[in-house]
Amino acid sequence: MTEPVHLACLYISERPELRRFLWRMTGSVSMAEELVQDAFLRLLERGDRADPVRNPQAYLRRSARNLALNALQAQRRHEPVSEVPELADPTPGVVDRMISRQELLAVMRAIAGLPPRRREVFVLSRVDNRSYDEIAERLGISRNTVMVQIVRALSDLRKALEG
Repeated sequence: MTEPVHLACLYISERPELRRFLWRMTGSVSMAEELVQDAFLRLLERGDRADPVRNPQAYLRRSARNLALNALQAQRRHEPVSEVPELADPTPGVVDRMISRQELLAVMRAIAGLPPRRREVFVLSRVDNRSYDEIAERLGISRNTVMVQIVRALSDLRKALEG
């Protein structure tokens, strides 16, 4: 689960629904967007533990809900939500969170930088969880071409993220 490419694919697929869910809960688009990022950061931080997250989608939704409830409770107490973590704990944890966000953005930029066909094959495979045969049929290409595109996409992503 800690693999950045997998996390980026999960971000692409789950972010819109999570954002809508949180927007309905909080009534604030900006708060919803911030909470989505916080939920993904929790998942990223959780990936370093020995017990992996079995259902990342469910974990994200639960984390997002809990974060929203905490934010709304803090708001009711008239505490600025965005300042609560910094006031409560001004440790390097804030820096770590910023670095994690930057890493996630780097992965997303790397995926966006893939050639169009390669990106399409990659997203269909890793985000939409389509089989190679389904992708081949949908795009009118051979199964081998799908496999080659996936291998090249992973190689391109690895190079983009290392350098």
